[in-house]
Amino acid sequence: VPDFTKATGDQLLAKLGGPSLAQSHLAWQAIADRGLKELAPQLREAVLRSDAPADAKRIAALWALEGLKAADLALCAKLLRDPSRNVRREAMFAIPCIRGSAELVKGSDRLWMPDLFRGLVNDTDPEVRAQVIRSAAVGVMREDSGWDEFLSIALQMGRPPLDGPVAPSTKNGKPIKVREAYDREFERYLVRMFLEKHPDAVAKFLDSDAAKNLPIESRLLASLALEPKASASRVAQLLPKLTRAPGQEEVLRLAQFPGEPGVGDALRATLQNPATRVSTLEALLATRTKLDAAKLTPFLADAATALLASPDPASLDLGVKLAAGFKLTSTEPALVALLDRVGWASRPPGEASRVTLPNVEKPTNANPRPDVPRETPGTAGGTPTLPGILRALTEIGSANTELFAKLATTAPDAAVREEALTALAASRAADAPARVLALFPKLTASQRRGVLDRLAASKAGAQAVVAALKSGALAKTDLDGPAVDKLQAVLPGDADLAALMQELGALFRPVLALDGSEAAWTQTAVTLDGACTIETWLLLSPQGRKIGAADGILGTPGQIDINFYDGKFRVHGFAAGDVVVAKKPVMPGLWTHVAATRDAAGLWKIYLDGELDTAGTKPAPQKIANARLAWTSAPGGTAGMFAEYRIWNRERTAEEIRATSDRSLPANTAGLVFTSAAGDWGKLQAGAKITKTSDFPPILDATEAAALDAKYAKHRALANQPGDAARGKTVAVLCQACHLMGPAGGNIGPNLSGVGAMGTEAILRNILQPNAAMENGYRIYRVELKNGDLVDALFVSEDKNAVIVRTPGAEDRRIPKSEIRDTKYLRRSLMPEGLIDTMTPEQVTDLFAYLKTLK
Repeated sequence: VPDFTKATGDQLLAKLGGPSLAQSHLAWQAIADRGLKELAPQLREAVLRSDAPADAKRIAALWALEGLKAADLALCAKLLRDPSRNVRREAMFAIPCIRGSAELVKGSDRLWMPDLFRGLVNDTDPEVRAQVIRSAAVGVMREDSGWDEFLSIALQMGRPPLDGPVAPSTKNGKPIKVREAYDREFERYLVRMFLEKHPDAVAKFLDSDAAKNLPIESRLLASLALEPKASASRVAQLLPKLTRAPGQEEVLRLAQFPGEPGVGDALRATLQNPATRVSTLEALLATRTKLDAAKLTPFLADAATALLASPDPASLDLGVKLAAGFKLTSTEPALVALLDRVGWASRPPGEASRVTLPNVEKPTNANPRPDVPRETPGTAGGTPTLPGILRALTEIGSANTELFAKLATTAPDAAVREEALTALAASRAADAPARVLALFPKLTASQRRGVLDRLAASKAGAQAVVAALKSGALAKTDLDGPAVDKLQAVLPGDADLAALMQELGALFRPVLALDGSEAAWTQTAVTLDGACTIETWLLLSPQGRKIGAADGILGTPGQIDINFYDGKFRVHGFAAGDVVVAKKPVMPGLWTHVAATRDAAGLWKIYLDGELDTAGTKPAPQKIANARLAWTSAPGGTAGMFAEYRIWNRERTAEEIRATSDRSLPANTAGLVFTSAAGDWGKLQAGAKITKTSDFPPILDATEAAALDAKYAKHRALANQPGDAARGKTVAVLCQACHLMGPAGGNIGPNLSGVGAMGTEAILRNILQPNAAMENGYRIYRVELKNGDLVDALFVSEDKNAVIVRTPGAEDRRIPKSEIRDTKYLRRSLMPEGLIDTMTPEQVTDLFAYLKTLK
């Protein structure tokens, strides 16, 4: 590249559009930077030469003219008619920046800038049209240059969306818009983007006479760009004038504010119109977690009931989904009648999943009202399922326990019996707990866990469980840790439960509880000089503050302080400063295993949940005398609980920490100089005490560890045998209730589409110990309601008014914050342990054969 700072004007002109693109760019920049205005005539001539072999020189010359501020509207007007789309695009880009153009007034003998834009509104090239919108946006910002004219031009380009062409996505295979349809969506996006930046100007324009001449689609797009509540009435006025069904966002705008003037009437009209009914209902279902269901019940109850009486399977399916999604209690008689219509009692096993309606008149193609478009049967989706109907009854809070109990015991199909049992256990009817417990002896182990979990989530159910345990009707061995945890949360201070807990010692373990005060620590006689390891399970729960330097696991004044600065585990060496800091923060309210090791050279490493997080490079080899557990030098003290605290006089390896982080070790283990498993926590200070809890980390004693190792050995052998992947895919349907596998499955747990790449051992660990190494995003999110009920689910999202959660086999639930007492995460996943125990050896082998194919 030559030295452009010394090149002459003629040399620079020669380089424009030359074979080297880099030189061409440097040339026009040099012309502009050096202010070579004497080259303007030659540049203008170069721009207008339509016989040039390529557009590059013409465009470079135009850029140089822009840089010299020598471009004018007359030149651009000629270029806007050029056959080259690239030249037209660049000319449109230049227009808003031309000096003096804002001073031009309509009616003069000079060019009126908005007129230039109108000439390209219908340009054949999408890139040119997109630049028209961008340049119009600049015009709107320049209020002295006819902003209303530019706004009108931009709105004209907000044309209706196109249905096609479409093509399969390369990411997931789903159809996406391409070519003309994609271009249209992009243009609507550009228009919407700049309209949202000028809401006052848009609202003023929509109220003007000029806006009345614009197409309905343009005015609707402008209305949607306004603040949602302010635009609801405007959208309601325009929707009846559309010649197409309303889109999802348009329906959402109405449904969010049905109380605004005219909005309720417009929503009701779209639901009553046969041409728009189905698409409107589907849009409401798709956006229901953003809506207040109670406000929409008057609009949807009658529509859902009518759909449930239809002979069309697709309409029935939509009616069932509406009833469940919006908890339409008035649809209960129609749902029960639908169960009777399909003859659930006479359906043979395996055929109860799909509903077929006997002796119904099929709709004909004849339209008795040619002037009214007919709603197309089947557009709502598929056919309702019998379990789906029962699930809808569960969602609306049906108290029909007699029906549920009958179905749970006599329905021929296992899926129907399972769903009926779930509905019975979830019912808030007064007799529901008694009916569930009466069925208890006939239930499988997994069914017992499920119904106890549901009963324990409500006050009435929890009281019934406690009463049954007290009377002996329910065996204490049927309780597990999660069930006890729920009982304690729902029935705090219950005398019968407290007495019962004294008898359930196996479900409780001692922990060190720390109250967050200055005296929240214990004194030991442990002295460490040289290599060492300090490890413990902890649950930090600082009330009213974040996890910080006041929370720690070990320290001694002036020597060492192992704490959680800004939520991150660190080793602070006082004079040496921070010698190692973890990369990931520790979450409050969750049991976490932490370990800090020091080698012979004084270098420290940090481990989280059994895995190496980071290694330090600055030594802190000082002697640690009379170590204090949980002591920190920061004001305040540690708040939370410790379990299985161990101190070693050697540096443990990563393999050792990983292998024993979930195991209790005997006190005589080599190198172990302190262990809380022996019952010794040191000398407790005033802010520390030993308490028993059912909320303890997953630590196994010797017997439990041996049993788990045996289970691993058994299933490892089965997993490594050759199996039938096709049969395994059928077994994996159980997993698809919560996990995506390719295009099918639920969205509760991690996506398993590539699980085969993890290897057999990792898959085994996730199945046998789902709570051992789960990702934070899949922990149970517990919502405690003000009425005393608990909801354990997967957190989805929240807004200022509500929390949205997801549970297996149910619709996403929107819980108003006004009904919530507290929320927190648990160190458990929604996946229950023991799922694989219900499978035959052949099914286990086949399942692993299939899972290994998912890569």
